[in-house]
Amino acid sequence: ESLINYLDTELNNLVPKEDIKLFIRTESEQFDLSDSIKNHAQKIDDLIANIKVCDPAIGSGAFPVGMLIEIVKARKVLEIYLDHKHGVYDFKRHCIQNSLYGVDIDPGAIEIAKLRLWLSLVVDEDDYTNIQPLPNLDYKIMQGNL
Repeated sequence: ESLINYLDTELNNLVPKEDIKLFIRTESEQFDLSDSIKNHAQKIDDLIANIKVCDPAIGSGAFPVGMLIEIVKARKVLEIYLDHKHGVYDFKRHCIQNSLYGVDIDPGAIEIAKLRLWLSLVVDEDDYTNIQPLPNLDYKIMQGNL
């Protein structure tokens, strides 16, 4: 729902909300996107690539990992209509480095959330020689009390 509302707000009626809902909620990459999504694929991809998501009670990191999956899925579908081709690893790395933030009062929860994000990143790279150093999450996932 967060991603749907974000896109609906940022696209400012360029794409009907029902088309956005269908695009985000449909699990298969094989379904036919509406013309409004196809026509604005680059703008939608840019918006999704630059989204900022903060979980104020990150706990074990379930919400950020779920958002990571939704963001990557949407960008992979849009990639069909764009000139660039990236792997899931590249999309996940970009999302973790640029989009996901979190805070929790429990220092153990912070470490678990970081670990879940790192594991979700490396699990999709087939060639382990291509894996870059893990992103520094010390200033993105932090202990604190909002």
